[in-house]
Amino acid sequence: MSRNDLSARGLVRRYGGLTAVEDVNMDVPSGQITGLIGPNGAGKSTLFSLLTGVEQPDEGKVLLGQRNITRMSPDARSRRGLVQTFQVPSLFPSLTVADNLLVAAENRRRDYAGDLLGFRARGRSGALQIVDDVLASLRLEDIRESIAGTLPTGALRLVEFARALCARPDVLLLDEPASGLDAAETERFSALVRRIADDGVAILLVDHDVDLVFKVVDRVYAMVGGRVVAEGAPAAVRADPTVRSVYLAQGPLTSKNTGASPAGGPSGGGPPADSPPTGGPPAVAVSSGELR
Repeated sequence: MSRNDLSARGLVRRYGGLTAVEDVNMDVPSGQITGLIGPNGAGKSTLFSLLTGVEQPDEGKVLLGQRNITRMSPDARSRRGLVQTFQVPSLFPSLTVADNLLVAAENRRRDYAGDLLGFRARGRSGALQIVDDVLASLRLEDIRESIAGTLPTGALRLVEFARALCARPDVLLLDEPASGLDAAETERFSALVRRIADDGVAILLVDHDVDLVFKVVDRVYAMVGGRVVAEGAPAAVRADPTVRSVYLAQGPLTSKNTGASPAGGPSGGGPPADSPPTGGPPAVAVSSGELR
């Protein structure tokens, strides 16, 4: 196991009598893109929150390499290289795009971004170089001095992703990163995510665009009712009988019928919107349809 591999072992999260995550095991290895899919109520939001430290499990543990990080705060996990993007971009709206990225670049733990983009940088001038190179890699130079709060949704998502890169992640957790992107932006995003994984970063992609997930990931986990019901190569998971039955009940297995709920965790004491309504997988009625 690499020191940067992220893994979950026996994770359980309950809210009163509701079990949102039940005995989930997951591996997010370095150098690979791991996908997580599931309909609304599957438990994806809660699992994402357990991995990022927003939520604490009732049972089980989260490991970064061999280190148990289960009780670490989100900030402590970030300092150890676990970086996330948010479904709702969390940029400073009154700052320029460049200044938003500079905040992340100046707080870097090490020169990861410089390594990734082919240079070594030191000090504030190095941080500015990181910002410029990340913007160039995403073709965002033309909005460098734009005020973040004035940008459209697609641009905000790419800036959020750029900021995550400036933080030099070892593990990158992506929460609905393609939402709001047009076809060209999605294609550019997909290529960059693959490039980052190829440079050794462990990536977890949670997205309702299942077409995107199956296209870019190396391995995918499917959740239903708080449990992982299938895992493996994209083609194998797409063909899994349980996965087929769940999605066929809603229509073809595409991004149009997987719902759209956040994976960022609850704002209060209850479960996230994505949590299952009962302690086990829901009953599903299989209707006609065909997986693409």
